[in-house]
Amino acid sequence: MKKKLTRSYDDRWLAGVLSGFAKYFNTKPLYLRIAYILFTAITGVIPGIIVYVVLLTIIPPDPAHPGIAGLFKAFADLTSTPQKTDESRGRRQLTDVEEEDIKKNGRS
Repeated sequence: MKKKLTRSYDDRWLAGVLSGFAKYFNTKPLYLRIAYILFTAITGVIPGIIVYVVLLTIIPPDPAHPGIAGLFKAFADLTSTPQKTDESRGRRQLTDVEEEDIKKNGRS
């Protein structure tokens, strides 16, 4: 079975990013949370928040519990109309057509 990195739904404090990493690397989430807090404190608060937000947007949610993003996606799927292909638009194919040169404004 192939492992997939997802945000955790079961064991999360904010959005499940660090808990998802813990499940992926088979470690305790507390260790990653402590490391993240230390990283944020050492580098300043803003870089730590930026890293967390980037990871939040990159890592997909748990497929069993998609959360609010899953609700928006389901709603978008319900309201969108299916795309029409060329055949369903009534596109016609011309046959037996001859090309003629037409002179306009002295150009050929």
